[in-house]
Amino acid sequence: MIDPFRYFHCTMNKKTLINVLAFLFLPFLINAENIFLYTDPSSIMKIDKGIMYFQDETNLLTINDIVSRKDFIAVNQKVPNLGVTSSAQWLKITIKNTTDVPKLLLKVDFPIIDEIEFYSFEDGKMRIEKMGEYKDFSERRYNDPNYIYDITIKNNQTQTYYLKIKSGEQIMLPITIGTPQKIFESISTKDAIFGIYFGIIIVMFLYNLFLYFTVQDKSYLFYVIYIMCVGLTQTFLHGYTFKYLWPNSSWLAIHTMYLLPSFVGIAIAEFAKVFLQVKEHSKILYKGFYIINFIYIICIILAVTGNYNQSQQVIHINAMLVSLYTLFVGFIIARKGYRPAIFFSIAWFTFLIGVCLFILKDLGVLPYNNFTVYAMPAGSAIEVVLLSLALADRINILKKEKEESQAQALRALKENELIITNQNIVLERNVKKRTKQLQKTNNDLSSALLELKQAQSQLVNSEKMASLGQLTAGIAHEINNPINFVVSNVKPLKRDIEDIYELVNKYETIEVQNIESKISEINTFRNEIDYNYLKEEIGYLLKGIEDGAGRTADIVKGLRVFSRLDETDLKRTNITEGLNSTLTLLNPEISGSIELVKNFGNIPEIECFPGKLNQVFMNIFNNAIYAIKAKKDSQEKGQLTISTSADNLNVYISIKDNGIGMTDAVKAKIFEPFFTTKAVGKGTGLGMSITFSIIRDHNGSIELNTEAGVGTEFIIVLPITYKN
Repeated sequence: MIDPFRYFHCTMNKKTLINVLAFLFLPFLINAENIFLYTDPSSIMKIDKGIMYFQDETNLLTINDIVSRKDFIAVNQKVPNLGVTSSAQWLKITIKNTTDVPKLLLKVDFPIIDEIEFYSFEDGKMRIEKMGEYKDFSERRYNDPNYIYDITIKNNQTQTYYLKIKSGEQIMLPITIGTPQKIFESISTKDAIFGIYFGIIIVMFLYNLFLYFTVQDKSYLFYVIYIMCVGLTQTFLHGYTFKYLWPNSSWLAIHTMYLLPSFVGIAIAEFAKVFLQVKEHSKILYKGFYIINFIYIICIILAVTGNYNQSQQVIHINAMLVSLYTLFVGFIIARKGYRPAIFFSIAWFTFLIGVCLFILKDLGVLPYNNFTVYAMPAGSAIEVVLLSLALADRINILKKEKEESQAQALRALKENELIITNQNIVLERNVKKRTKQLQKTNNDLSSALLELKQAQSQLVNSEKMASLGQLTAGIAHEINNPINFVVSNVKPLKRDIEDIYELVNKYETIEVQNIESKISEINTFRNEIDYNYLKEEIGYLLKGIEDGAGRTADIVKGLRVFSRLDETDLKRTNITEGLNSTLTLLNPEISGSIELVKNFGNIPEIECFPGKLNQVFMNIFNNAIYAIKAKKDSQEKGQLTISTSADNLNVYISIKDNGIGMTDAVKAKIFEPFFTTKAVGKGTGLGMSITFSIIRDHNGSIELNTEAGVGTEFIIVLPITYKN
């Protein structure tokens, strides 16, 4: 343990020497009425006389200045009450020992002092001992929350001691003197009493915390917080928090005096709001607690910023306000028949009695004794127990209300069950009747749906055939050209073949007897028919026939691919083949007037309905050709660009033209059924609507980019794998 005693030698100057002499001979000059007589070593004596008081408003005076002052005032109270002040306060205590026990202890029974300095003069030296909440608890000689000082007074001798005290809270100074044995016995007794109190608080805290986790009622949560704050406050007021919880934190030791009472006030306000159900009974009373909490927050701010005296004064005023207001609210709600409010009011009134006794003791109206000292802890302990009973009663009320509610709900359930049973009987009759009507309606709808599907299929096929019908003349001309070419080549080919046959016959008539004359005749015939040219001509004619037949086959294949009726069959198809087949059919419309650009990428086969996709291509190509040809007086040659590409999931088909483009109004309606910009008889208005439906059925998308007078681009996105 660190020795807290510090000594200093008086310097040999005139002023100091005079002060020391005055201090030594002061006991002989003091009136006997201002001397406390220690007469009974078998008990602890309360020093209720022999105490002088002086207030240093400058906070600058030293012990040398104090011992020479003549303006000390006698304290007439049995327990000095120094009030709340920021000034330094000096006490001069003169004690005469009439016993044979020289070694005594002087105890200041008020642990929440910020700074306390003890001065004594022994063996020619001034002894100074500094303690208080500004100093670590470990620096004290004695392990007790109160301030204990060793003093030595021989028999029939008189000693004078000085105490300098500074504190932000109200200062009550019960000072006692006794032998070490008696002092320590009283400390043990006090610790035991407070241990019982703290045990009650701990038990109630754990009990209600357990109930909170069991019933999940937030009233218990606020009550647990309140119990904790009240317990800590009482523990602090008796100095045990500084001793056990934060012995080396002077900041907490000083500020706890202002923080804990504020937390207690806020906790009781919140608990009262929830427990008394204030909001349900009176919204005006409910708002009053917000004012109380706001004032406590101001107290906390004042304390943290160092305005201790102001904080203490506001805390005292608000404590009185919250005490009376909470009691008033409990009384009002109790009168409304809310039984838990009765328990609450009784418990709170009990606590207020303890508080009043404690305050009256501080004001000097009641004597300072164990009853008044422990009145507030006892009141808080009784309050905690009563409030726990109130909470238990509240749970019982809620349980009873729940049982009544369940019984009422059960009765209502049985009544509802009977009603439902009767309704079910009626409903069953109505359902049977309605079922017949629905069955008939369903059959009618099924028939209508079948007819609609058939009409839709016919409409799609009609649009497809309409597209082919518009191309009939061009396709007939396209087929007629290669056929005419074949026919025109047949006659000269027949003539050339007849010459070849005649030449062969001449070779067959050659005999040994006339070989020379026949060979001469054959050579003459070869020259007449120009055999070498004849061979070239036959090859040319055959090549022309082959080309004409191939072109005809391509056109027929395109027709077959485009017009096949296998739309219900999902299969893997090469999109490029479908594009080429459709373009083949449109060749009469494209060739000569429109430049065709193919940018076909290496794309995989996709799962689709090929016939439907060919119709999509035909519709878009037809519109593109129409848009290009409708762009009159244009110096720019018409161009149709088809591009394809693919990624891991989709294939992309771009069909772009440099035709007349579209306005925003046309673009907005392009996919609507029966919408067309063509003249009457030139289109059905179904092509792009059907196109949109087919792409949607393939889980694909179509994007339109267009600008009036510039051109149009359709971008079709189709999944590689079809998902139904």
